[in-house]
Amino acid sequence: MADEKGQSDPIEQLLDLLVYAPLGLVTQLDELLPGLIERGRSQAVMARTIGEFAVRAGSEKVQGRADGAQKQLETIVRSLLDLAASRLTSEPTQQEPTATTDEPVDGRTTAEDSELPIAEYDQRKAAEIVPLLAKLSAEQRSVIGEYEALNRNRRTILNRIQQLGSDEPR
Repeated sequence: MADEKGQSDPIEQLLDLLVYAPLGLVTQLDELLPGLIERGRSQAVMARTIGEFAVRAGSEKVQGRADGAQKQLETIVRSLLDLAASRLTSEPTQQEPTATTDEPVDGRTTAEDSELPIAEYDQRKAAEIVPLLAKLSAEQRSVIGEYEALNRNRRTILNRIQQLGSDEPR
């Protein structure tokens, strides 16, 4: 019962789908079922093999990248340690000399200031002085410590001098 365009009647299509196909399947099921089961098993085994391969390849890639990152990190840490060690062992730099003037600063003259290894010491804030202390020798830090203890007695400066291993200020 095909129409002019070669298509069957919708009722015939519905009968094929709902009646004849299930009947044919039931009659052929004992022949088709073992083959379908075997085909499903082989596809599952193949999928498992491919999955194991993908996991193995992926883990090797991840391990390679992790090793590379670890080597880079070790190189960076070594470089930082070398830099820190070289800065700790390098010669302290001398600050530029100060000019001597007789104008009073906070009740003191800067004549005392000119003997200090940090230029314009009395005009500087503690936050400006503390980073400069590491560049001074132990003897220079001791001079700064004694002067600071007798004058402004700023704990941040005195504590930093003590941390850097200079003699304790009096």
